Amino acid sequence: MYKRQALISSFAFGSAQAATVSSLSDSFDSVPSQTNYTSFSNWDVSNGTVDAIQVGNPWGLNCVTGGCVDLDGSTGNAGDLTSKDGFSAGQYTLSFDLSGNQRNSASDGLTVKFGDYEYTFNLASNAVWTTFLISSVNVNEGDKLSFMHAGGDNIGIMLDNVSVSAVPIPAAAFLFAPALLGFMGLRRKAKNSVA
Repeated sequence: MYKRQALISSFAFGSAQAATVSSLSDSFDSVPSQTNYTSFSNWDVSNGTVDAIQVGNPWGLNCVTGGCVDLDGSTGNAGDLTSKDGFSAGQYTLSFDLSGNQRNSASDGLTVKFGDYEYTFNLASNAVWTTFLISSVNVNEGDKLSFMHAGGDNIGIMLDNVSVSAVPIPAAAFLFAPALLGFMGLRRKAKNSVA
């Protein structure tokens, strides 16, 4: 009786854990132009605010595609944009577009963190849209992607076209896995017989 209850309890706990994903693609084209925006489908905003921008906005800002994000929102407290979902363990490729703040202001800093990748970008206000591609990022189960802006003057680095995809395991790896496991078993058996 107790074993069955324990099994049911462990199953309930296991299903309550957050799901992980193996890809993410967001061009921000579906968000409206709105200051201090928080209703992103794929992102949580914390530690400040961000602004959602659409082409044709009243501020004269441009995006690579129809929409983008100003990572220093309109409260004077730059926000962190973090993926809602964590990622499955594995190796990933990450790409995103960044531009300067486009408003002839001071340069800005932005730290991107994902798995074992962490880098701070410092962009001049007139830095043009540039695509950054980071390959071979090692991710632990549940790691999230974060864009953390260091500013605080309502004028921030612009973000567009975020893409995360898992690096596929080479097909040949599955051919060698049984041999590797067999070798490890033989090695363990040999070691035990020597002792």
